[in-house]
Amino acid sequence: MSKNRSLFWVDIALFVMLMVTIMTVSTDIFVHSFIHVALGVSLCVVALLHLSLHWSWIKNTGQRYDRLLESARSNAWLNIGLFCAYILCGGIGWSARALLFPFHLHVFLGFLHACTAALVIVLQVIHISRHWKWIMAMARKMIVL
Repeated sequence: MSKNRSLFWVDIALFVMLMVTIMTVSTDIFVHSFIHVALGVSLCVVALLHLSLHWSWIKNTGQRYDRLLESARSNAWLNIGLFCAYILCGGIGWSARALLFPFHLHVFLGFLHACTAALVIVLQVIHISRHWKWIMAMARKMIVL
């Protein structure tokens, strides 16, 4: 399988996992089923796979940052922001679930988790919209072949 095909399927998996993770929030809050938590951890694992597949781009961008076009620089900053938002969201969510805190601190961490999750969603929408042409081109290739 080509690298682009692998990236496409990993990206699809990430998108589906993010949507399902978002949709399971209420079950986790009201029933304490930990489905949301398990999906969040899985999302982090697949995100690491996504980063590893893009490692050459990350490395090249870092080495050539001063020579990049403005669009590539803004894309790099968007990706850094998205990475940081995911790390914050996951870290806060995990600590709110895994560590024993007084109730008021648990509620505050839940609020921070929700805020960082909203930031993740906004940045993810921007990220997807910037890569929409590639997504559509790959989808066409997948349908044709």
